[in-house]
Amino acid sequence: MENNPKLILLNGYAGVGKTTIAKRYIEHHPLTLNIEGDQIIIMLGQWLSHEEQAREYVFALTKSMITTHLNSGKTVILPYLLVNAHHAEEFESIAKQNGASFFEVYLSIEKETAIKQLMERGTWGEVGLPPLTEKDYPEINKLYDMMVEETAKRPQTITIHPLRKDIDGTYKLFLRAIGEDNRE
Repeated sequence: MENNPKLILLNGYAGVGKTTIAKRYIEHHPLTLNIEGDQIIIMLGQWLSHEEQAREYVFALTKSMITTHLNSGKTVILPYLLVNAHHAEEFESIAKQNGASFFEVYLSIEKETAIKQLMERGTWGEVGLPPLTEKDYPEINKLYDMMVEETAKRPQTITIHPLRKDIDGTYKLFLRAIGEDNRE
């Protein structure tokens, strides 16, 4: 059991580097659980035909996984595109109920840059989705705006600005944000 398990909500737009940071973190933190909603959703049969229901189920599964892991005294990192501030409230509550520290870190980049990076990546993130095209711009813009609006409702959020093409530097900023800058 860890002395002080953490729940780290790593918020940011699609393609900003949440998954990369989370993977780097678990490489250096044994038995930390990295919960990737994009990975969970593709395990649900016919999820694309039932996307709204599938996303609700992924949220429920995520909360259950967090609870189980924190209850065993282990840290959880959750790369998450926050489009509903209530989700962050629920995650924070789970952390408190399980005696874990809660960190909410937002990887913030300008909208134009975020959209450009997402289009360069070419997909939302879930395996099996078709490539992004110009037809997706209204949804891409709406999702970015929702994320910014909902993140603003979370005043305890620690905002960091990822360093373009410098994962090591960004990771150091992330570690500083969660109070681990002297650990590695």
